[in-house]
Amino acid sequence: MSEKNTDSFKNLLIILGIIFSIFFFTVILIFSFSDFAFLNPKGLEREHRLQYGISAVTTIGTIFAGIAAFFNAYQASRSANAANDNAKAANRNAQAAEDKQITERFSKAIELLGNKEIEVKLGGIYALEQIAKDSPEKYHWRIMEVLTAFVRKNAHRKKEEEGEKGKIPQLRADIQAALTVIGRRNCENEQENQRLDLTFIDIREANLDRANLKRVDLYCSNLDLASFQEASLQDVSLWSSSLQWVNFSEAILQKVNLAGANLRQAKFNKATLKESFPLDSTDLHLANLFQANLQKVDLSKAKNLELVQIEKANIDQDTKLPDHIEEVIRCEW
Repeated sequence: MSEKNTDSFKNLLIILGIIFSIFFFTVILIFSFSDFAFLNPKGLEREHRLQYGISAVTTIGTIFAGIAAFFNAYQASRSANAANDNAKAANRNAQAAEDKQITERFSKAIELLGNKEIEVKLGGIYALEQIAKDSPEKYHWRIMEVLTAFVRKNAHRKKEEEGEKGKIPQLRADIQAALTVIGRRNCENEQENQRLDLTFIDIREANLDRANLKRVDLYCSNLDLASFQEASLQDVSLWSSSLQWVNFSEAILQKVNLAGANLRQAKFNKATLKESFPLDSTDLHLANLFQANLQKVDLSKAKNLELVQIEKANIDQDTKLPDHIEEVIRCEW
């Protein structure tokens, strides 16, 4: 309600008060001093006429008071509604201003990400992470897709030329930073059917310890010597990836697809592979399976798996093993 309307209402109440006061005194005077018969049909004495007039004025005053109270309540309701509308409008304006600010921050961060200087790229990556936290509903998934696209473009897996085999390129700081941000994202801001695409990349020696990589596709990638200690790799695709000397110690790899992956000399100390996809054609040569949870895991078609490795792991009746190991293990049971 505007200030002008409020003043008008106050003026109306004042006018009504003045009118009632004039009416009150007029009636009192007429009933007290008038001798007209039509004003005194019952032939009352002046004292009784005065009491009668006061009673009449009191009744009329009560009616006026009720009318004034009604108008006051009505006006108060209008004022409350107007205040509520103003508050909603203020909130909308504030939200619009905040959205505009975040949009500008997002555009600036994307611009930084495209800079040639590593330091500037890092600033853009961490700016995007903060925006994803500040506005998760609108920007979380969009930013995760931007970062995964950034990694795919800048760490694309290339075919090794002769003479380059055995050489491990140093992982760029900005790529490691992008992977770190992806690894500490809040998965609660994602739908169950949303998956991050980090396929066909080369991130050898990457540090992803304690990373949250739930529902990430990493298939056909080179992750040799990478570290995933205590990481969460639930529902992750790693099929046909190179994972030599990778450290999966105490990592959770439930429902992971490792079919056709190269896991030679990988470490699975105390890792959980329970209910993973069948490890068909997965190379486990000299892989360390010490206290690894292999319950309900199908290893029947795994390559280069030896009895000594299985003896150090935790298996159950539902674990499927290669024939040459199955015969020995079942006999011991």
